[in-house]
Amino acid sequence: MSRIEEILFDLLLNALLQIGFFAVVAASFSRLVAKARAKHQYCFYLGVLLFCLAVPVINTLWHVPPTVVAARSQQQLTSEAGAANHRFWIWQEESSPSQHFVILPWFRGCILVWGVLVLLRLGRFSRAFHWVHRLRREASVLSLAEVGVARQIIEAKHRIMLLESSAIDDPVTAGIFHPAILLPSKMLPSLGESELSAILAHEYGHIRRRDFPIHILCELISLPVAWHPGIRYLMSKISQTRELACDDYAAARLGKRRSYANTLLRLASLSVHVSRGNTAALGIFDGDNLETRIMRLTEKRLSLSRASLIGLALAMSITYGSGAVVAHAISLQASTKPSSAAEEFVGTWHWMFGKKSFSTMILARSGPGFAGSITRSRVMLNKDGGLLRADPAEDSTPKPITKATLEGSALHIVADDFEFIVTLKDDKHAEIHPVEAPPKMKPIPAEKVN
Repeated sequence: MSRIEEILFDLLLNALLQIGFFAVVAASFSRLVAKARAKHQYCFYLGVLLFCLAVPVINTLWHVPPTVVAARSQQQLTSEAGAANHRFWIWQEESSPSQHFVILPWFRGCILVWGVLVLLRLGRFSRAFHWVHRLRREASVLSLAEVGVARQIIEAKHRIMLLESSAIDDPVTAGIFHPAILLPSKMLPSLGESELSAILAHEYGHIRRRDFPIHILCELISLPVAWHPGIRYLMSKISQTRELACDDYAAARLGKRRSYANTLLRLASLSVHVSRGNTAALGIFDGDNLETRIMRLTEKRLSLSRASLIGLALAMSITYGSGAVVAHAISLQASTKPSSAAEEFVGTWHWMFGKKSFSTMILARSGPGFAGSITRSRVMLNKDGGLLRADPAEDSTPKPITKATLEGSALHIVADDFEFIVTLKDDKHAEIHPVEAPPKMKPIPAEKVN
């Protein structure tokens, strides 16, 4: 397995375990967090999401050793006098880095499935943006009377487009640099001034809070792990608390919480709400928590005091800080813990041709990996891919092994200017598979002497 594949494997494994852990911690705090103001709840879940996305990446990359720059081997086949049907195989230096990957079939399948999931999610995200673009292009401008109501809600410093569309069932907000509020055409004739004001106040709350750009950013950076239940839980909580925060803003702007709650119920009865199934717009009924929103607006609840809020923030910081330390230790162990099979490779190996050794390879453990050396050799192949001749090279100085990576039951080695795979047959015998050998080349036998 190449170093890139190792990093990707560790990253996915760490994301699977660590995101789940931090999401469970967030769920355990949810009852306490629910007593805070909506904007503080939103900040908590948004912070946890960013934390979950960052920690696996940091923990995985933290322990990546410096890249060992090793020259790639190149096979040069030449003719030798008196041996027209045979080829002599030597290694020469080349400047390009190695791109050869050797991985187990099941791991390649996992990577493929993960890649398909990411592409499907990205395709869905792209379709959502196309839908919003078409929606805004086909929408029409609101009437002067409706714009007049909007001027009482929207501050002059914000340039916001006010549109109506027959393609939506509930009011939505969309746009990063040029935000727009879109109202459903079939709902407008039934709306009174107070109801229209409530809609505009809620959607304007999204724009003031910059909810849409943050929402798009979260969707983009979470694409690689959007399949994770922990991410889905946190994104759901972010959506719910975002609507609660906008309800608080709209109720405060209009001055009457119960009146605003009644307006929401009225709007819900007018709207044949169907989930849009896209991530490129924010609707007034997003979050699927209308009952909770109504209860928070109509019931008197004591919010956490400033001291309690600070204490809760401190407790969560300590908990997540400790969790990050634990996750760091677990990720380090998962990335570098050596396999018990690694010890079987340790020792001195002779590459054999017949009963004669033509190259000596020494392997020793060095921390989680291997160190050692190997002597050069010259190999001639017959037309069937077997060894016709094998001799030590003129330069018999041992060359250091620059990289040795355990890939299941095989050891991938890079030494000086060539690379090869070592697979064990038993505790004393192995086979050598040069990386860039001719397809029909048979493996080179090796024997362990100690």
